[in-house]
Amino acid sequence: MEELGIVDDQLVKEFDKLPADFWDFKNEDTKELTHSIHNYPAVMVYPISRNIISIVKKYQNIESLLDPFMGSGTVLLEGILANIEKVYGNDLNPLAHRISKAKTTLIGDEIVQYRDKLVFDLEKEYEKYDKILNMVTGYVDEAGYDITAKVLDKGNWGENAPGILNEYLVKMNCEIKIPNIKNLGFWFVPKCILELQIIKSIIAEIDNDDIKDYFMLCFSETTRLASNRRNGEFKMYRMTPEKVKKYNPNVKKIFLQILDANVEKMNSFRNRVGYKNNSIVSLSLDDATKLVSIPENSIDLVITSPPYGDSRTTVAYGQFSRVSLQWCDYEKLSYKEIIDIDKKLMGGTSYKKGFSYDLPSEVLKKALDEILEDDNNLERAGDVYSFYRDLSQVLDTVTKKCRKNSYQFWVVGNRTVKHVKLPTDEILVELGKTKGLKHITTLGRTISNKVMPSENSPTNEAGKKVKTMNKELIVIFRKET
Repeated sequence: MEELGIVDDQLVKEFDKLPADFWDFKNEDTKELTHSIHNYPAVMVYPISRNIISIVKKYQNIESLLDPFMGSGTVLLEGILANIEKVYGNDLNPLAHRISKAKTTLIGDEIVQYRDKLVFDLEKEYEKYDKILNMVTGYVDEAGYDITAKVLDKGNWGENAPGILNEYLVKMNCEIKIPNIKNLGFWFVPKCILELQIIKSIIAEIDNDDIKDYFMLCFSETTRLASNRRNGEFKMYRMTPEKVKKYNPNVKKIFLQILDANVEKMNSFRNRVGYKNNSIVSLSLDDATKLVSIPENSIDLVITSPPYGDSRTTVAYGQFSRVSLQWCDYEKLSYKEIIDIDKKLMGGTSYKKGFSYDLPSEVLKKALDEILEDDNNLERAGDVYSFYRDLSQVLDTVTKKCRKNSYQFWVVGNRTVKHVKLPTDEILVELGKTKGLKHITTLGRTISNKVMPSENSPTNEAGKKVKTMNKELIVIFRKET
C-alpha cells in the first residue's frame, strides 16, 4: 500500500473554486437509488459525501472509507458507488444496522418475483382473515377497553393489547399470534396490530435472507407510518385521544407502496453498479469511542456527521427506533435494552451533580461557564460536557484508525443550549490539535433538506421552542502523525 501524499493546497483550491452555495444541494434529488428506503433522523444528504469522495480521489488513492456514525448508511452507499475497496460503517443503534445493511446489499432481479409472490400471498391472507379484521375493533370496544387511554391506566388496552387480542383470536379459531410488545396498544389500534402481524408472518416465510431482510425493512417503515405517533416527530409522541379514536390506517396500502418503491430503488441500484458489488462493506455495532472492529492505521478517508448533541435533549435516535425494534425482533433485544439505546449514544453519561472540566478546548469552557452562570443549569451543563467528552474520545479513536496523511470530513451543526451557542466546529478544531490533526479548512452549507425536527427546546422548558439550526459546517482535517 503506497503512502498517502499531502494534498492540502490542492484540496483548498478545489473548494475555493466552488460556488458559495455549492454544498447546499437545494435542488438535488436526495432520494435516488436505495438512499431513502427507510426514514431515519438527521440524515446527511448523499451529495455531500459523493462530492467529497470525488474531489479527494483526484489527489489521493482511496482504498478504505469509514463512517463511525453511519446512521442509515448514506456514506457507505456512496463508497460503493465510488468503487472503494473497503467500506466501514459503525453505529450503536441496531435499526441503523438494518437500514445500512439493506441499503448496501445488492439484490438481483429475482427481487421482483419475490415481491410478486408476497403480494399474492398477502391478498390471500387478507381474504382469509377478512371477518376477523373487521370485527376486532368492535370486540375491543364491547369488552370495555378504551383504546385512547394512557399507558399508566390500570387494566388498560395499551398495556394489555397482546393478551386481549390473543384471547380474541383463540375465540375466532385463528392461528395468528400477537407479539408481546410493551405498550403495544398505546401505539397501535386493534385492526392495525392484526394487519401488521399478518404482513410480518408472510415475510418471515421468505427463503432468501437478503430479500427477507430487505422486505422486513419495508415492514419496519410500515410500523412507523401506521402507528399512532404524531407525524413529523422523531421523539415518541402519540396523537390526541380524539384522533386515535378515529384512526383507521390502510396498513396494506402503506406497506405495498413502500414495498413497490423500495423494489424499484434496488433495481436502480443494481443497474447503476451492475450485478457485482466490488466493495467489501463491514458494519459494526461498536461504541464509537472504541471502534474495536476497525483495524488501526487502516483508513484512507473519514466522512461522518456526528449527532448535534446528546440524544436525550436533541434528536432521540433510540426513541425513533423503538417501535421498529420491538416489532421486528431486531437482535432479540429486551425492552430495557431498546429504551436504553439513547443512554449509550453520545452524551449518554449523566453529570447531574457536576463535573471536573478536563477537555483541551477554551471555546467549550467559555460556553460551559456561560451556561453555569445560572446555578439551575448544572444538569444541562453536564449534558453538554458529556457530549463533548465523548466527541473528544471518538475523534481520538477515529484518528488512530486512520493512516498518516489521510483526510477526515466532519459535518457538524452548532446547537444552542440555555441561549448559549455551542460552536462545535471551533471546538472540534481545538480538540483535533491535541490528536495529531491539522485543520485544513472549514466549509459552510445551508441546510435545505436534512431530515430533522423543525423546532427544538434549547432551554429544555415545555412549550418554549425555537427553529432548529439551518447551517452546518464541514470541518476538514489531515492526520499529520
